[in-house]
Amino acid sequence: MDFPTLVSDLGRRLGLSLNLEENGSCGVTFGDDEIGMELVDGRLFLISHLASSLGHETDCARLLNAAHMGLESGFANFGIDEAAGEFTLTRTLEGSMSQETFEKALVLFVRSVRYWKAWLTLPASEQSAQIEPFDLNFTMLRI
Repeated sequence: MDFPTLVSDLGRRLGLSLNLEENGSCGVTFGDDEIGMELVDGRLFLISHLASSLGHETDCARLLNAAHMGLESGFANFGIDEAAGEFTLTRTLEGSMSQETFEKALVLFVRSVRYWKAWLTLPASEQSAQIEPFDLNFTMLRI
């Protein structure tokens, strides 16, 4: 299925009116987690702001390591929104996919957002001790 159909079908399943606007974007909130979706050149970008990047300069190496081959980032990439002063997480979806595959990708993205938001809010001394390592097994997650 194409991304506009996948997004609108997701909205129906959630009981929401969720459609990509004329500019190709929309957003949805799962709990406290805002997920932006933007369709550009046939690719759907999932985007979320994680936490302030100010004072977290030493965390950049850990985030880059986590994003290596997507192993601890849910196949997403970290970035910094300079205007907002925040770390972001972005995942790019390409090609036709089933509703089930789309929803699994979205669940994994939301799970990754939640993990890294929690990790970034801990003091540096507690980051490795307090948060379990990210696990790509997302089948039991409920968002």
